Amino acid sequence: MKNNTIEIYRRRIAIAALNRMKRKTGCYRLAVSMPDDNIQFIDIDEESMLQLLERFEKQARNEFAPEAETFLRQTYMKSVDINGHTEYLTETGKMIVDDIFAELIKHAKKKYVCGGIN
Repeated sequence: MKNNTIEIYRRRIAIAALNRMKRKTGCYRLAVSMPDDNIQFIDIDEESMLQLLERFEKQARNEFAPEAETFLRQTYMKSVDINGHTEYLTETGKMIVDDIFAELIKHAKKKYVCGGIN
């Protein structure tokens, strides 16, 4: 049951993050300003959002070892809330998602500089 909570909340956070992105930008993509003033886009869907969250969980497990599951469960449960009938990210959730996106953008810029993105 414990891991199930993490899976359920991972999906809720992913959907809330995508909804937030859609409200803010009108689409499901990140715009990345490259070092040469070029702009690249990274499309984000539910599957990629879930993978990004799983990567975050893996880092947390490495960092918090035995307490990781409890940390993730508590953090994830604090990351989404319900407003009327819509789930949204709380400040905790926004912080996690923004950090994940910042890492993704950093990685994309690094890859771009190394000639990895066309």
